[in-house]
Amino acid sequence: MVQDAFILKGRTIAITRPLDQAEEACKMIEERGGKPYPIPTIEIKGPSDLSLTKNFIDDLMKGDINYVIFMSVNGVRYLFSAAESLGLRDKLVDYLAKTVIIAVGPRTAQELKNHQIHVDFIPEKYSSEGIIQSLKRLDISGKSVCIPRTKEATPTLKESLRKMGAKVREVYVYESLLPTDSNIKERFFQDLICGKIHAIIFSSSLSVKNLFQMLMEKISMEKLRDIMNNRLTIVAIGPVTAKTLFKMGVKVDVIPDDHLFKEALIALARYWNSK
Repeated sequence: MVQDAFILKGRTIAITRPLDQAEEACKMIEERGGKPYPIPTIEIKGPSDLSLTKNFIDDLMKGDINYVIFMSVNGVRYLFSAAESLGLRDKLVDYLAKTVIIAVGPRTAQELKNHQIHVDFIPEKYSSEGIIQSLKRLDISGKSVCIPRTKEATPTLKESLRKMGAKVREVYVYESLLPTDSNIKERFFQDLICGKIHAIIFSSSLSVKNLFQMLMEKISMEKLRDIMNNRLTIVAIGPVTAKTLFKMGVKVDVIPDDHLFKEALIALARYWNSK
């Protein structure tokens, strides 16, 4: 009976992650009896200008940074890639050892460990809200906090930490671009309007905005909302992503308590099984 709750009943589930990060998610869906449908809404690219990374490492060296928050595996990978290009990888490892390192989620923590970086703590909730709750227990007023991430990220975390008195700086170590492959967009659009897709899992606010932008080349906002609200099950990994969907006029059927893809699948299966 317990295991039945985790079976996805042969339904097709769209994954909005970048294509090179969707493989693990596809396997999870297949293991639970579902059919994965990758629809990359984000294309990841390293920055052409490495000066922000250089300045960040310089400030680490001076001891001017108290906390470093890693929001994703991409933040770790692209920071180290940039440091490697600058010939500063070993120095980055040494200097990070002198700061408090926060990792959002076990995958991000493992990626840091792969680079020999200690992780001081992982918030209970793997989200901006989880970080804010964790840091409320500490006195971060006047402390310097750096966040290596994409410049397309929502400002929620930065603004909240500044309200707590922290000096916050985002270090843009990669770009999250709109995919340009028109064939992928066309295929997804046709399958969507034909009813071949049963659910979409959104991993971020940017994935929501980009998917709308991609599809509105083919369909009106009103018709797209109608399809999502009446013919699909919508899953948001985290309240910030859910809020973005609400702003777009889309209902959210499932938000997992833990903001992980695996938990989203479990919550989705339970939602369907309750119907």
